[in-house]
Amino acid sequence: MKANRFLLTFFICGLSLFVAAQKSEIKLMYSPLSLIQTGEMGSNLDNLTSNYTGAFMIDYNRYLKPRIKIGINVTYDQGQVSGTTTQTYRRQEPPYDIITTIYHDAEKDSYLFFGPQISIEYIQKDNFHLGSLVGLSMVLYNWEGTRDSRIMTKGTDVNVFFHAELINFTLGNRIGLTGQLGYGQKGIVSLGFFCRW
Repeated sequence: MKANRFLLTFFICGLSLFVAAQKSEIKLMYSPLSLIQTGEMGSNLDNLTSNYTGAFMIDYNRYLKPRIKIGINVTYDQGQVSGTTTQTYRRQEPPYDIITTIYHDAEKDSYLFFGPQISIEYIQKDNFHLGSLVGLSMVLYNWEGTRDSRIMTKGTDVNVFFHAELINFTLGNRIGLTGQLGYGQKGIVSLGFFCRW
């Protein structure tokens, strides 16, 4: 009997510590208004056709203090645009006519962002948290440009970028909805799910 009470007390204490001491958080989010879509990709093409996947991201955050957490973000974003480029020039010898050539051009870009972030929460209720975040990321950028289906340019570059979440929220205690409004690699608006333990 004493053993059963001890186990029950131990289980309740452990469960209450687990629920109260939520130190880690994972967020899975998607942004339909991603960085590529708000950029200048394909701005020099006519009759533009575009295809964007949007940004997919995962965050891992750890609470350092009740209102401050640090973490890491990984975001993937890609897009493709195509259109026509018209080039016109005057022949330098007789008959001095004007020659117009139309090319079908396409650009493919993909970005992989990863880096640290820090967040502060202004409001913390049982089922609602509201805060802001800033982050800095390394960017692995791949691009390819084609003209009439021939590859003209192709390459990979490494750079640095940032993200600032003006407002982020979680709705739910241990699992629920999450979202953010900001600027940078996570897009203008992102929505998804979170799990906290």
